[in-house]
Formats: sequence, structure tokens, C-alpha cells
Amino acid sequence: MRSCSPILLCSALLVSACGASDTGAGEDAAEAAEAEALGSYTIDPESGEVRATHTDAAGVTTTMRAGENVPVRWPEPFTAYPGAEITNTTRVEQGEGAFVTVEFTTSDTRADVVEFYRKQAIEAGVEAEIEVSGGETTTLGGENRDRKASFALQVTRVEGRTEGQISVTRGFD
Repeated sequence: MRSCSPILLCSALLVSACGASDTGAGEDAAEAAEAEALGSYTIDPESGEVRATHTDAAGVTTTMRAGENVPVRWPEPFTAYPGAEITNTTRVEQGEGAFVTVEFTTSDTRADVVEFYRKQAIEAGVEAEIEVSGGETTTLGGENRDRKASFALQVTRVEGRTEGQISVTRGFD
């Protein structure tokens, strides 16, 4: 599963925030340069890893890393599926908040993967509010607003392998 939609979404949001300004006729070049200095966006030409940083007017910094070799820092109690090969990670952090999307493959069944993450979600205080299965795909998701936590899982069985993508959020308002 080589979906890059989370990467593109996060990148687009961060890049637009980095360059966003209401450049009116009254703004001079110094003000525009100062607004530009609030963020950065780079792509490593060798690894393809994407890094972005944005600091808003209140001084709050948001960082994003995405790529095949980005280390996963899971919000507790979530962990990688045992024995799965992680193929891509996107991580966004802001203060105590974390958003992580991990793409992976395993030879285990779709049902095994769904149950593994369902148990972790329950342990995190998040009940699955949405569960849809159709064809070879299952989607599972839920949130706990009091704990500022959510998760979404999509797994698909493809040619004897299960491809998955899980997104976990913790600590964002």
C-alpha cells in the first residue's frame, strides 16, 4: 500500500501555513520575509524523507516527518503489528499532541490485524464507532474526545498479504 495521501495532506497544510500571508499593498518586503521565516519544508533527495516545520504567530511549533525510514513514535498504548513490515510513516507533532500514520504489510489475516488494533484502541479508551467491511477491505475507527484520542485503520487483503494503514491521534484539541 503506497498511499501518500496523509503525506500530501500534511505537506499541503504545512506548506500553505508556511507561506500564508495576507500580502496587502501596505506590506513591505521585510514583513513578507519575516512571515516566510516561520516555516520550512525539505525533501531529502536520497531518502525521499519529507520534513516540515511551522511556527504560528503564538509561537506554537508544528513539525512533520514522512518517509520510509522515519522512526515510529506511537501514542500509547498503540504499537506496530507484530512481525509487520512498516513501509511508510508520517508523524506530526505539536506540543504534547501527536498524529502518526503508519503503512505496513503482513502475511497475517485481515481479521487478525483488525482485532489486534481493536484491542489497542479499547486500551486507549477509544471504542470503534465505525466498522465497515466490503470485499477484501475493512475500515475501523473511533475517537474519545475526553482523552483527545482517535484512531482509524484500513486493511486490505491483496495477493496473500494484508496491507494496512493506521492513523492515531493523541493530545490535539
